[in-house]
Amino acid sequence: MIREKYMKPIFRTDLALLILFVLSLFSGIQIHYASHFQSHEVWHNWSIVHTVVNILLLGVAIVHIKQHWVWFKTMSSSLSRKSKVTIALSIIFVLVSVTGIVLLTCANGGKGCCGYSRIGIIHYWLGIVFGVFALLHFIGRWKIFKKGVKRR
Repeated sequence: MIREKYMKPIFRTDLALLILFVLSLFSGIQIHYASHFQSHEVWHNWSIVHTVVNILLLGVAIVHIKQHWVWFKTMSSSLSRKSKVTIALSIIFVLVSVTGIVLLTCANGGKGCCGYSRIGIIHYWLGIVFGVFALLHFIGRWKIFKKGVKRR
């Protein structure tokens, strides 16, 4: 009973992360597509969606990290026993977040102070790599996630 009470917030956080991750990946790909094949207005609209989704994703990710803080605290002492996918996902998350923040702080989505789209392309490819590792992370925890769904 105590475990179920503890798991409910974690399950909700994981579900929110999954939904926001899918929206983030989709909107990021739409930004990239719009920059090549659509108008600036479409690119701009997807950029707004992507930014809002990722601000929410960052907030939920912080909650997720707090929920698993013990795991992160012991990461350096037992690195060989930790999930390599989760460690890679954590590092890539920081990199994609930093490049996203840099894009937000630069005028015109990176066309101003960051050079025309160089940081945007780096952010895009980091986002794709992040998507692959996030998917692997989720697949590795599918059984646990499925138990949370069955409890509903």
